[in-house]
Amino acid sequence: MDGVAYLLHEAYKKDQIGQRLPEKTKRKILVSEGDLTRAEYFKAGQNGMHPEIMLTTAAINYSGEMMIEYKKVQYGIYRTFHESDSDEIELYLHRKGGE
Repeated sequence: MDGVAYLLHEAYKKDQIGQRLPEKTKRKILVSEGDLTRAEYFKAGQNGMHPEIMLTTAAINYSGEMMIEYKKVQYGIYRTFHESDSDEIELYLHRKGGE
């Protein structure tokens, strides 16, 4: 693993008057950057996604988060891939609109 990323989890917390306020937490993980294939660009493009990066991390690090911060940029995780005989998971990232 040659880089650091932060998995983002958003939960809601109530304040004194009962309003639900979003609260983001970050969890640091080690990652490796991989290459996206032409097939990945094509399939994602058909579904309106614009893939940018594929990161690999230990499968135990990932708990279903939908957002990640990598190199100070926030991305959405639109797809994951985990082979049953591997201890690594691939996270496919895209830039979310408005971020």
